[in-house]
Amino acid sequence: FNTYRSEISNKIAANEQSVVDFKARIENEKSEAKFEYNKKIEVLEKKNSDMKKKLADYKADGKEHWESFKTEFNHDMDELGSAFKDLTVDNVKK
Repeated sequence: FNTYRSEISNKIAANEQSVVDFKARIENEKSEAKFEYNKKIEVLEKKNSDMKKKLADYKADGKEHWESFKTEFNHDMDELGSAFKDLTVDNVKK
């Protein structure tokens, strides 16, 4: 569990760094585009924060519950990671 928590904490930190990097890249965008990107970033930051809290709040209560939690959590983290990648790819295209 502690190893998993450490790995996920690293992914969450990487997501947080992606937000910082992305904000720096869109600084010179037109105000309309920047507004749209910032709205998307806020949603992703909230999801990232929620995932961080969910991991911190998890209390180990048996192997079956742990496996279920881990499966669901991995799925959610993968979706969040894809959303971060999609956001940066959209920015490169424009």
